Amino acid sequence: MKKKNLAVLFGGRSVEHEISVITALQLINVIDVTQYNIIPVYIAQTGRWYVGDNLLDKNFYRRLPNSLKEAQEVALLPVAGSKGLTYLNSRRNDVCAIDIYFLAFHGTFGEDGCIQGMLEMADATYTGCGVLPAALGMNKYQCKMMLKAAGIPVLPAALVDRRDAQKSLESVRAQIFATPGLEQLPLFVKPCNLGSSIGIGVAKDERTLNACLVNTFRYDSHAIVEPCVKEIVEVNVSVLEDDEITASVIEMPISLSGVLTFEEKYLRDDGGKKTGGNESQGMASLSRIIDPPDLNPELKQAAVDYAKQAFKVLGCSGVSRIDFIIDASCDQLYFNEINTLPGSLSFYLWVKSNPPLVYTELLNRIIRQAEKRQVTKLALKRQEGMRALFK
Repeated sequence: MKKKNLAVLFGGRSVEHEISVITALQLINVIDVTQYNIIPVYIAQTGRWYVGDNLLDKNFYRRLPNSLKEAQEVALLPVAGSKGLTYLNSRRNDVCAIDIYFLAFHGTFGEDGCIQGMLEMADATYTGCGVLPAALGMNKYQCKMMLKAAGIPVLPAALVDRRDAQKSLESVRAQIFATPGLEQLPLFVKPCNLGSSIGIGVAKDERTLNACLVNTFRYDSHAIVEPCVKEIVEVNVSVLEDDEITASVIEMPISLSGVLTFEEKYLRDDGGKKTGGNESQGMASLSRIIDPPDLNPELKQAAVDYAKQAFKVLGCSGVSRIDFIIDASCDQLYFNEINTLPGSLSFYLWVKSNPPLVYTELLNRIIRQAEKRQVTKLALKRQEGMRALFK
């Protein structure tokens, strides 16, 4: 059987750029090479696209931007049927044929529906969420409001526009404190459209609330403010789109500070054990308890049920990790956020599930579902003739 050309897209214009590189290199190492020819496609922080074998070497990214001259620049034309990548330095407009695009982005311009829209314009087959689910999953506030309307419990939240804060921090604070559930400090402040614990902060008084908002607005035009749960327990579960929607084993991430930081997520060495020369393994490096035995079984089941429901309500595809917060003082579970694909592959949860699902097979299933969705989309009627113009 002829192998298919699989382009892995990663990097991008996001502060989570390097996490995307780690994710891409991890999955490239385990993709089934008996079925796919792997073509790494790196989008630099300038927004330019590159291909080349050198992109498979982590040292390439440690030598940026000088190393870019060792790769070939390409572009995806948002023209129906184009699908492939056009070499920009070719006089003949040579095209690298692509059958499937595997998205491995984190953050803006990749996880938020932007790249998905371009791929839709090109009629390209791609993994993960479509435009709307990706955009909803990225926007923490809109996501929470939609899931709240569907009956999924969420914490109270206030959305703060940077333009309002620039006019009057005093008025913004009044808006926050007027939101039911946010009347008292401390409060948790984070960017509305980012992940990886970048730009987050805990406001203990009005002065630190101002500082947290200012810091968050360095990364996003909107901040989301939520109550600080004092007896907080975080639990995550992954959901996979297959012939039926299935859930992984539950994990309980371990934080030394009470709030998971960028360093704890990506710069630890797998719970104190050396991994691959002490290099970051992405979220797989985080210390965690898999299937925590002391967690209330009813809360475990609620997390699984709500995760599946959230996946369906948002219209997600591929795989997503859904994060919950438990207020241990009253055993109340709250949806926190969803990490869609791209953004999270959560392979470390599936290999521990029962039955286990190895990383390579997880990727195979994600790709197969992407191909099925494309068949459905291409079968839709897109033209109705040119009647009104000639009337």
